Amino acid sequence: MSLLFVYGTLKSGYCNHHLLGDSVLVSEVCTKAKFRMLDMQDFPGVVMSEPASRISGELFDVDGETLDVIDDLEGKWFFRGEVLLDNGSKAGMYFLSPDVQHERYSVIESGLWSNDDEN
Repeated sequence: MSLLFVYGTLKSGYCNHHLLGDSVLVSEVCTKAKFRMLDMQDFPGVVMSEPASRISGELFDVDGETLDVIDDLEGKWFFRGEVLLDNGSKAGMYFLSPDVQHERYSVIESGLWSNDDEN
């Protein structure tokens, strides 16, 4: 099992949450470090190298098969890196790929993404 930190459409109540299957919610948590969260319309993206705010999300305990499914979902837009959370845990987290042009998207200053159309 691995820890995975999610902050967008994989969170409880959102469109891709079902992909987490039987994964166990450990807690709601924030990142210890600051990153830049972008509103990319239907989902958020987090830029690793541009600090702006701590990112709020959910921490799940996932198995390898589930992680493979989510890696496929995130595709070319995102890569999984390790992040330190404010509860002291280290977890996987998806960051926006450096190849993705992101300058036109607005910053979510709070670090908390919500899509009112879904939730």
